Amino acid sequence: MTEDTNPARYKAKALALCQKMLRINTGVILAAFALIIILTTVSTAEWVRATGKALYYVIVLQALASVGTWYYRTRLEKALAVVEGDSSHGDH
Repeated sequence: MTEDTNPARYKAKALALCQKMLRINTGVILAAFALIIILTTVSTAEWVRATGKALYYVIVLQALASVGTWYYRTRLEKALAVVEGDSSHGDH
């Protein structure tokens, strides 16, 4: 098989991408929390409330994306375990 059609290699690359996405999502969530705290400490103006609300929705969307990515990654790990012949991660 060539490198591009090897299922184990493809799934390993997909797992690495999932991990990268989870790290990015975590960073965005933490940055949004920090910005909300900083902005509300500095001011209570209307633009701060609107920005805080927008950042709240960013946090919610990132959390949902993280859950989806996590679920996909766990399914991919199980499939990779089956391809590699490791039954410790597969369905029993």
